[in-house]
Amino acid sequence: MAADCMNPPRARLGLALWGTEPVAALARHAALAESIGFDSVWVIDSQLLCREVTLTLAAILAQTSRLKAATGVTQPITRHPSVMASAMATLAEMSGNRAIMGIGTGFSSLRTIGLPQAKIAEVEAYIATVRTLLRGDAARFGDTEGRLSWLDAPPTVPIVIAATGPRMTRTAARIADGVVLHQGLAPDMVARGLGWVRDGQANRAIATRPEVSCWAPYSLADDPAEARDRVRARVAGALMNARPNWFEGVEREAVERLQASYDVGHHASAAPDHAALVPDSLVDRYAVAGTAEEVRVGLMRLLDHPAIDRVILNPQISGAGAPPIDQVLRDLAREVLPEL
Repeated sequence: MAADCMNPPRARLGLALWGTEPVAALARHAALAESIGFDSVWVIDSQLLCREVTLTLAAILAQTSRLKAATGVTQPITRHPSVMASAMATLAEMSGNRAIMGIGTGFSSLRTIGLPQAKIAEVEAYIATVRTLLRGDAARFGDTEGRLSWLDAPPTVPIVIAATGPRMTRTAARIADGVVLHQGLAPDMVARGLGWVRDGQANRAIATRPEVSCWAPYSLADDPAEARDRVRARVAGALMNARPNWFEGVEREAVERLQASYDVGHHASAAPDHAALVPDSLVDRYAVAGTAEEVRVGLMRLLDHPAIDRVILNPQISGAGAPPIDQVLRDLAREVLPEL
């Protein structure tokens, strides 16, 4: 590790937070994350399973001074673009432009109310409308035209798209300020995702390149088997947007069984029954999990990748048998970060 210490990692660390705890606790977690070197927090938007995301972001921004706070991620179906533009502009105003709008096609926030995920074209149109409003310009809503009349000056609100498959990844790289790769952490998976980013970037009209983040289910424990078990549910969630034909043999069979029986009502649970369907091989390909040394090696491989700007750690959710998030962060700060 000595050579790694001589060359600090290029990328930054983000933290995913689930609103399964009171907002005051989430704000404390965010402040702790800021104090140990995280650059951002990404708050899950799933209205029946988690606390309201925009209120949570406001509390986090009020309790921090440097940290960026993002929807991690919202979707275009339940939040009208005028509502989202006003919310993001307000968060940016109160925080000195530390708000990020993360968006995707949606998963648990829609499935739990019986709605299908958004289409990629809907995401693209939604982003265009939000950007128009954030510039202070008028946007059309059917036969009506409206703008954010209260806006004193256009805020800086990066819009980042979470992407799993090739079409969304290419779209994100073409139109967004950033892309969150939610498609595995094994070298071949990262390389595939970055290839899709390059494809989309080739058709990009925006001068700056998109920022690239990797969504990383994360768990640290002295016993590697315990670390895998704690993060298995987070890997299960990631696999719900994967294509079974990306896998072979027992892994493909496991993904097919998982997608057929996934209980979306327990998407934000620490240890749902469906997590047992995820084999260790897929945990190893989708997560940074294990002993302190294993976590250091896995994180450094991602953080030092020249094409990755941020790694967003998605830790096990506090629950039966799982340590609280503040302990997760303190263990990371004590056992892992000094070596990075």
